[in-house]
Amino acid sequence: MAEPPLSPAATGVAVAGAVVLVVGCVLTSGSDDGESMASASPAGLTVDNTELTTWYSSTQGMRGSIVSTIAAARGFLDAQDGASLQPQCTQLAAQTKAALRLPAGPDAEAQAMFTSGVESYAAAAATCGQLFNGTQRPIEELQSELRTALSAGDASWGALATRTGLPAAVPLASAEQSPGTSPADSS
Repeated sequence: MAEPPLSPAATGVAVAGAVVLVVGCVLTSGSDDGESMASASPAGLTVDNTELTTWYSSTQGMRGSIVSTIAAARGFLDAQDGASLQPQCTQLAAQTKAALRLPAGPDAEAQAMFTSGVESYAAAAATCGQLFNGTQRPIEELQSELRTALSAGDASWGALATRTGLPAAVPLASAEQSPGTSPADSS
């Protein structure tokens, strides 16, 4: 005896179930490398490494200038040479403002690392300025805060370099030292 025909609703459910089954099989079937399509990032949500590399490279000039200013500032800070430190603070403040105006990167996480570094360096410049504007805080406290902000910027930019797989513009001596210490203290 023949089976009775399915109702249109039952036929629709059966077709939908078959489509779900086929899509599920396609998504979970592996590629030649053993990687499933389900584990791959959805199209449009990944960042082309070339785009990230190009953007990171485009910031090299600004990052290099900032790092040079920071290296000089650290040297003058360690030497307790306020007359030479003050112009470096002013220059760093101007450089960080310019860096924040650079085009955004194609990767939100990398951009956040870049911005975090710039903001830390801007905070260092502001703290450095307080050494010379009559702020009623102990010099040692301001110097420690300055070093901590510089180290935080170094850490952000070091993480950015790791994310991009390209060299950092952060001097190794500053990236290796603890916040609040000078290179002489870390030996």
